[in-house]
Order: sequence, then structure tokens, then C-alpha cells
Amino acid sequence: MIASCSGDDGETASGGGTGYHKDASTDGSDAPVLHLDAPGESTGWDAFNSDSGCASNSVSASQTPAIMLFLIDKTGSMNCNPPPTTATADCEKKPQKADLAFPSKWEITRDALKTALATLTTTVPLPSAGIDFFNNGDFCGYSDNPDVDIASLTDPQVTAIGQSLDAVQPWGATPIVGAVMRAFAYLQKNAAQFVGNKFVVLLTDGGESCDPNAMPLLVEKTIEANAIGIRTFVLGAPGSEQYRAFLSQLAYNGGTALSPTCTHASTPADQGDCHMDMTQPGTDFATELAKNLAAISSQALSCEFDIPPPQDGAVLDPNKVNVNYTPGSGGAPLEIPRNDNVNCNDLSNNGWQYSQDGKKIVLCGSACQTVKNDPKAKISIVLGCETHSVPK
Repeated sequence: MIASCSGDDGETASGGGTGYHKDASTDGSDAPVLHLDAPGESTGWDAFNSDSGCASNSVSASQTPAIMLFLIDKTGSMNCNPPPTTATADCEKKPQKADLAFPSKWEITRDALKTALATLTTTVPLPSAGIDFFNNGDFCGYSDNPDVDIASLTDPQVTAIGQSLDAVQPWGATPIVGAVMRAFAYLQKNAAQFVGNKFVVLLTDGGESCDPNAMPLLVEKTIEANAIGIRTFVLGAPGSEQYRAFLSQLAYNGGTALSPTCTHASTPADQGDCHMDMTQPGTDFATELAKNLAAISSQALSCEFDIPPPQDGAVLDPNKVNVNYTPGSGGAPLEIPRNDNVNCNDLSNNGWQYSQDGKKIVLCGSACQTVKNDPKAKISIVLGCETHSVPK
């Protein structure tokens, strides 16, 4: 599960208005020091004291960049006005606008994506993103490569994605399985090029309509993708009500469940709450979509930090790693203990854990929240001293 704490540059308003920027490292390295914009709070952590007799090396921690591939449904039903203007059943019968004075689901999606991407252009480290649409080419088509390849979210990349969104004319069926499988393959094939936390962001207003028998296969493949570092966000637009179970399974297995206890059984088909469900009665699609895209941006830019290599080519000992937090208000560094006793997403976890591949430090729960809320927080990783952990 991803630790859901992060922010954007202090001049932007995405992700709740928190932010960070690079600053000079205290140890002379080029690694960025994390700075976040919000009021601080007390942690209860102890002041750091190096173990007597151990040789340690402290370096500033660099945050892991996000790599996002947006996989967007452009099927015919996206032409409809969202509820309450057009009910899902009516849209299925006649997939077109019922009221020309109000935007379609596609127009709302297009504009929300443009806004979300524009807010990320000043984020440090700069995330990368690309976009792919399904169907593509024919009624049930999907492509091997994105419509816009993944690249750093500079202004030209944002413009290219915006132009691709503007060119879409929704039509055809919904090949979710093929499109997501191809997205996984693309990210895996180009893993060496895309250095960072990798995400597929799936947005759909329905379920698999081209090969429904393959839905269980995709549920399993999402587990495999998560295991190799490709996580899957799922947004269910109006029209996906009867596919909540399927979409919820994808989010849960993809490592982005809204809670550890969310419902993700395969049946009943219309029940499941692990994904970002925008189909509930009374929900305003435009408002919920904007909120969810901001949440995805915030989570993708998470409290994950690369572990620096030991000096002199030594082999990293995972049992001799500690994490320090220096409050922006000054004072001695405070040690954040390792805590493997509680799920990292649980707010009661005030420690850190290793990422699944063991290459990153993940600040958990309230530890992540505390650092996020400190205007000038600094995170450093100390190598060489026995790890201080919360007792089991």
C-alpha cells in the first residue's frame, strides 16, 4: 500500500496546499532536502543519539519521483451527460447528450485531467506522465504504446497531452483488460527508462465489454504488476455501478485501496469500495473527479525516499539504517523508528518501513503526516548504526 503523504510546490494548490522544494544538502551532497508548507506538530519522537561505538554516515534523503500512465475510457457512453441529467440506463440506450447546455462525461474528464496535470508542472521532483485511450483504432482496439508517451511534465508535455485530449471523439466499446495489460507491459518493458514510482491511472465509466471472460485474469495480473512496482489507481465514473466489485479488486490488488478493510470480493458485482467510486447517488461527477485526481497526485508523490548507497562501495546492511527528522523550527534531529507492527497506511503508525523492493524508505501514517505538516522539515538517512525499531 502506498503511503499517502506529499505535496506540491508552495505556489500551487494541489494536494491540499502543502509543498516542498529542493535546498542545499547539509552534508555537501546534491540530494534534495524535503521542505513542506503547513503548520508543524509534536511527534513524541526522541532526540537522535548515535549508538556508542558505531560509525555512521548521515545523508539527506531524496524523494522518489512519480511515473504516471493515465489510461482513459473514451467509449461511446462518455458522450452522455452524467447523472442526474442522464441516468446510466438511459445513457446505455442512447449514448449522447440529453442536454446540450451541460457538459458530457467526456468533457468533464478532459477538463479535469488538463487541470490536474497543469498543477504538477512545478512539483519537485518533477513527475512524468503519459496518456493512452481505449478503445483505440477500432471498436475494441487498444494499442501497444500510449497515445502520448510518458515524459517529464514540462510545459510541452502538458500541451501534448492536452492536444490529445482535445482530439478525442468518444465512441465504441470498452476493452479494459487488453488496455490495462498493455499498459503494464509498456511500463515493464521501459522500466529502466522510467526511474521512480510507477502508476497506471485507470478511469472508466463501465466494465469490460470486449472480453468479459478475461476479467479474472486482469485481477490476477494486477497483483503481479504491483509486485514489480507498478501500482494501479482506479476511478469509476457514472456508468460503472454494476462493475464496482471488479474495479474494487483492481484497486485493492493494485496497491491503492482506499482502506485496508475495504470490500473487494468478486461478487456481488455492484459492491466494492476500494476504488474511487464516483457513482453514488447525489455525487457531483465534476467535483468528485477533481478531488480524486488531486488525491492521486498527492499519493503518487508520496513519503518515499531513496536509500543512499553506503560509502566506499560497502554493502548496505538493512538492519543498520535509521531515519531522522529535523523540525523546520530547529533543534536536534528526532529519530523516526522503524515500525513493521502496523500497516504503513494506518495513522497509528508513527514510524517507517522498507518498500516492497527494499530500495526505499517509506514514512508511514502519522509520521508521514507530521513531516508533511512541517514547513521546513528535513529528512536524513543514517547508515551504519543498528536500526532502532518499535518492539514487537
